[in-house]
Amino acid sequence: MTYHVYISNSGSTFLSHFLLDSSNGQIEPQDDVSLGAAPGPLATDAAGRRMFVCLRSEKQFASYDIDSATGALRQIGVVDVPDGAPYVSLDDTDQYLLASYYGAGHISVHAIGADGSLSAEPLQWIETATHAHSIQTDPSNRFAFVPHTNPANAIYQFRFDASTGALTANDPATIEPATPEGPRHFVFHPEKDVFYSVNENGSTVSAHHFDPEKGTLSSFQVISTLPAGFDAEDNTCAEIKIDASGRHLYASNRGHDSLALFDVAEDGSLSLRDHYATEQTPRFFDLDPTGKWMLSVGQGSGSMTVYRIEESGALTQTNRFDVGDAPLWIQFVEVR
Repeated sequence: MTYHVYISNSGSTFLSHFLLDSSNGQIEPQDDVSLGAAPGPLATDAAGRRMFVCLRSEKQFASYDIDSATGALRQIGVVDVPDGAPYVSLDDTDQYLLASYYGAGHISVHAIGADGSLSAEPLQWIETATHAHSIQTDPSNRFAFVPHTNPANAIYQFRFDASTGALTANDPATIEPATPEGPRHFVFHPEKDVFYSVNENGSTVSAHHFDPEKGTLSSFQVISTLPAGFDAEDNTCAEIKIDASGRHLYASNRGHDSLALFDVAEDGSLSLRDHYATEQTPRFFDLDPTGKWMLSVGQGSGSMTVYRIEESGALTQTNRFDVGDAPLWIQFVEVR
């Protein structure tokens, strides 16, 4: 299987574009994709036909048709938004674009038309708290969660109505770590009712029991992402991913500049196994759709490192490429 790989470079006005052959990990650089503005987070629909980009320098969302053969993008349209968003995602129906706004302390929902265009105004513009860092729905598409880093130090819990796109506060509306961990991004275990948040300020990962009927969380473990002896004051965490088997979880350290590998026990608890050197200020990394390869980009280095993921979950570096300035997102789209 071959994939287009798009790297969003927040200090440039283009996406870096590569082709990844997942059978052997070979990566070929392609022509950059010009956007005319500095990009932030990306999201694609399930079919890989459309891409949605936050143009953070312009405070806009743009939607594009993807030529899945060549990887070229054709702009469908743009809409103005009140602030630059650090995170966008689609619900499971691909009918709604959800976004969080770090500075504005809000979240929004935009409708996606049949032609890929976004509603000019958000269906909802909901105040939460400052430093709203990400937003995603759960696997059932009935709930949504919004982690907030410090000082809010909370995860907001919502009910989500996929028939209307409406978010309503769940009960309780928030959960707050006992200490100022600063939850940032999250993943669900692929088979268990467990939710993991990576915590920017505490340099930790928190494991939560997830109630799939109520859509609520309860924390049962907080574990450091750092090796013994490294001062957490010199580090912040950024991204979190879990493999399809649910046996290996990864988190990125900015400061220690590493990828932490955790083993996942039968009860969903974590144990820290190893660290792998990576790019300077690794704001984002991701596993390719086959789960065989990992790509990590450095906001401070302007480069991307490629790793082979061993059966054990260990990482072996295989390649490295320059991208644009301050990369912060990776998106895979299957070549058809």
